[in-house]
Amino acid sequence: MCTGTRYFENLVDETKETLDEQFMALSERYMKTNCACFTPNRGRIDDILRMVEEYQVDGVIDCSLKFCCLYDTEKRAVSQALKAKGVPVLSLETDYTDTEQLRTRIGAFIEILNG
Repeated sequence: MCTGTRYFENLVDETKETLDEQFMALSERYMKTNCACFTPNRGRIDDILRMVEEYQVDGVIDCSLKFCCLYDTEKRAVSQALKAKGVPVLSLETDYTDTEQLRTRIGAFIEILNG
């Protein structure tokens, strides 16, 4: 959620005419950013669930970087929301130095999804 689709969601209302209205529109857009730094962030979980339906995914890999404790804080809430919808979830925490372990865990998750 740090990159990817979040830049294309909640676009700025470009119909504003005055400078004050334009600044307010920009402010409102940036306050809707679904970053875990705004925890608790129900909007982020709602977006994940929306994308699960929109893209008809079979499972979700919830990956957080070891240096980003904020996303790790919401890992449980994200996992619970996905499991409540019947969506399998693999939670990973990585700094990308463990590529073989990642390959093994993701491969096993895909095998589970393929049943």
